[in-house]
Amino acid sequence: MYTNDWVLQEFSDAPFADNRLNERLIKIANSFYESPESSIPQACKSYAATQAAYRFFSNNKVEPEAILMNHREETIQRMRKYDTVLAIQDTTTLDYKDHPATKGLGICGNTEHDLGLLNHTTLAVTVDGIPLGILSRHVWTRDPKELGKRVTKRKRSTSNKESQKWLDALDSSLKDIPKHINVVTVCDREADIYDFFHKAVSEERHLLVRVTQKRRILENGNYLVQEIENSPVMGQILTNIPRDTENKRPPREATLSIKYCPITIRPPVQRKDSKLLPNLKLYLVLAEEVTPPEGVTPIYWLLLTTLPVESIEQAVEKIKWYRQRWKIERYHFTLKSGCNIEELQLETIENLQNALAVYSIVAWKLLWLKLESEQNPEASCDIVLQEHEWQALYCVTNRVPTPPTQPPTLQEAVLMIAKLGGFLGRKCDGKPGVKVMWRGLRRLTDITQGWLVARLPVYYQ
Repeated sequence: MYTNDWVLQEFSDAPFADNRLNERLIKIANSFYESPESSIPQACKSYAATQAAYRFFSNNKVEPEAILMNHREETIQRMRKYDTVLAIQDTTTLDYKDHPATKGLGICGNTEHDLGLLNHTTLAVTVDGIPLGILSRHVWTRDPKELGKRVTKRKRSTSNKESQKWLDALDSSLKDIPKHINVVTVCDREADIYDFFHKAVSEERHLLVRVTQKRRILENGNYLVQEIENSPVMGQILTNIPRDTENKRPPREATLSIKYCPITIRPPVQRKDSKLLPNLKLYLVLAEEVTPPEGVTPIYWLLLTTLPVESIEQAVEKIKWYRQRWKIERYHFTLKSGCNIEELQLETIENLQNALAVYSIVAWKLLWLKLESEQNPEASCDIVLQEHEWQALYCVTNRVPTPPTQPPTLQEAVLMIAKLGGFLGRKCDGKPGVKVMWRGLRRLTDITQGWLVARLPVYYQ
């Protein structure tokens, strides 16, 4: 079996003392990429390879951090090409209640029956939305003793709550990143925490967070939401709103009015140490939909940032950056639905975490392929496909015996892959989604194997 070039780039220098572990990791990652939605035995294609994968995941010399280390270094190298990169944080729940035999599973929901893991990822993304790789990843479970203690949690410091994940991820995601790269951490409403902003301001790091604490009291005694709604409208923009998969709504355009203002927030009054904590000077941006379609909840993005917002251009920039936050939701969708990681059946949580580390990189590559083809459709497909791959793809999908001398464009190649996965390509179908992409990749693997075998030299005696 041939090995994809990108697999060698992302996995070949994993810091294992035994080189045989590196070789096995490359084979496993290559198999997972070529059959992302398959079970481990289906992806490995043979009993021997399947057993070798299980032995790798159970090896006490293998850890998720080691699997991810080389990929993170490659991610930072990709980041060097850009002046500004978005580090998008988010958490997703991995449900394993149907696999209770896995030893070490904990609580991932609000009841003792919700067995699984919580996975918090920081994804590096360009300001145009191309995912560059994973900067940090943290997996944990909830303590059953903490269930039902929401009231007492409010009185605890952030370091004693699950909210600490945002601060820890800020440290781990920005480690070793060159200072000339302007990294802006982007989060949704769950990260609207005083300590998160305090840490960022004191360490001169940049945050862009959607507000949930609208009644937070400011230095002048007003509520935060009152301050921004009393500010004048400074302009309007027309923006594209991604597809709402939860409510089954297609992508649409929205006209947003823009307000912005500087603010100074006080520390939480219920904190015992509130008098020892400083006020924080931040900036507030409001993007509010002007004429929403009937039956659709209007856009209302209230954003808090450590970055200066003193002009309409700077406000629009922050809104565009926040729009890229949904890319990590697509990443988690790819990880869970594309790679079927919630179907994994492994003996222990340690084995499971090692497998998840490999799949987390495979999911990034699948999402990158889709989004890169949309951003740079005229690029040559040889940036993702080897020569024999695009030749086999072209001949099979176009039903011709001879491939062209030049590779197709990336957009053309992705459309052909999607058609292998069941995409019809009609005008009403829009762009191919991630599901048909990974199905197409699986078929492409088999087609390419046949293509290579058919071109082996024949020797006559």
